[in-house]
Amino acid sequence: MNYYVFKKEDDNFEEFLNDKNLRPLLKFKIKFKNHLMLASYEEVDQQLQSYVTLKYGDYMVSKTEIFGDFTPKPFVDYSPDENRPAKFKKL
Repeated sequence: MNYYVFKKEDDNFEEFLNDKNLRPLLKFKIKFKNHLMLASYEEVDQQLQSYVTLKYGDYMVSKTEIFGDFTPKPFVDYSPDENRPAKFKKL
């Protein structure tokens, strides 16, 4: 699944939703405060990816800005066991 997340200050995404070239991405859409997430279940072709990036690139937001990375960090969030096997000691 390919996701595209857009952010606008005025929360008006009619231009995106009415764009006939974005129809393949409208299979899955979520709208929340000043954001719109579009996704397609199939693989998106290169031409459509280029079109979205060129036309709406100023509004695109990376997913990491919305969903933080909560992976635990060794020696910060936990202390690895010192008795573990040697093949697992490399971090």
